[in-house]
Amino acid sequence: MESQKKWWWVSYAITPLLIGLKVLLVAFCLNFLKLLDIEGIEKIKFSDFLFLTLLAELIFTISGFYKFFNFYWLQTDYKLQDLQTYYPLSLLNFREQISTEKWMAYPLQVANLFEIGYWIVLAVGIRELFVEKISYLKSFSLVALTYGIGLLFWVGVVCFMILNASY
Repeated sequence: MESQKKWWWVSYAITPLLIGLKVLLVAFCLNFLKLLDIEGIEKIKFSDFLFLTLLAELIFTISGFYKFFNFYWLQTDYKLQDLQTYYPLSLLNFREQISTEKWMAYPLQVANLFEIGYWIVLAVGIRELFVEKISYLKSFSLVALTYGIGLLFWVGVVCFMILNASY
């Protein structure tokens, strides 16, 4: 407890760095679109992907406000574990009905409505970046091809680390 009191400021300093790293990695994944032979993609710069990703990150800010609202006004009787494991509108909230495996917690947390909103914002942004507009279905499939594969890889790595740490 004493060390937590001494180093409380570190979490506030690291949080913007981690969010910045996440934004860079998502923009890097979206930048792989340039490897595809799509007309008009050569005019899109990395900074455009970076701005789009920063804009989409606002979705997760809304999820933070939702979590605060839930625990401050609706569910006022909670434990610390409830606060740590709760993720708004995710399948993790239904883990008793789905799975009790410890390693499944992170994939269930990632599967949430805010993540779907994030994908939609990225897909609409990709569509708007093209000079000649592409269909929403094609832009969503491009997001799935780039960010989706990156997210799948990330979830696999985290699950692998959880499995290794727990056994």
